[in-house]
Amino acid sequence: MANAIEARKLDVGYGSRRQAVKVLSGLDLTVQAGSFLSILGPSGCGKSTLLRVVADLLEPLGGTISVLGETPHAVRSRRDVGFVFQDSTLLPWRTVRDNVRLPLDVGQGRLTRTIDDRTDQLLALMGLAGFGERLPHQLSGGQRQRVAIARALLGQPQLLLMDEPFGALDEITRDRLNDELLALWRRSRATILFVTHSIAEAAYLGERVIVLAANPGRLVKDMDMRPFKQEANRCSREDPAIISAMAELRSALEQAS
Repeated sequence: MANAIEARKLDVGYGSRRQAVKVLSGLDLTVQAGSFLSILGPSGCGKSTLLRVVADLLEPLGGTISVLGETPHAVRSRRDVGFVFQDSTLLPWRTVRDNVRLPLDVGQGRLTRTIDDRTDQLLALMGLAGFGERLPHQLSGGQRQRVAIARALLGQPQLLLMDEPFGALDEITRDRLNDELLALWRRSRATILFVTHSIAEAAYLGERVIVLAANPGRLVKDMDMRPFKQEANRCSREDPAIISAMAELRSALEQAS
């Protein structure tokens, strides 16, 4: 499959089609399968709204969108999309293991494919082996986000949507999880859409970075980051090429605000 997402003239908003408040307007976007796309933009530009449309949590007002070559609803029915939010959204009364297993316990009868229980394997992958019986309040913020990522990966989704997942973490923990996420992406080759307010994070993670402007949300910058990086999207945060790219992204973001 060449493309994971294809959006054409996409309008998204709230209210009826006649009296809608548009959050995104006329968006044209193609995302190659297996790629890592970072999304930047000021508050209210539609970054999270775009993820919600891809995940079939919100219907477009106009235009078209295909996800993995099908409708968003068809893909969601197979659990081929994983979603990670800024808040880990763990259930406080369930253990770490049971939080990861939540997709197996909710809506399993309506699934169109079988999900294997890979809980212990994913906990080990996320550096949480031996933490399975702990409750969320016994974990650090970074550990809770690892649990949320493990839960999102349980169904081996082809597409992973991440909405500021590390925004509330301290800088050192955030950098560490950035590196772990890149390693995970290289292994899985899932397509990742990553929303962030951090220019440095967007540039470090993304093979490509787009910048959205607000009122209404629209695409104003689309930067290919691969020329600034080594093989497998590796780079140094102190690399002058990355710093220069960040300056260009900052300029686009300032103009979009």
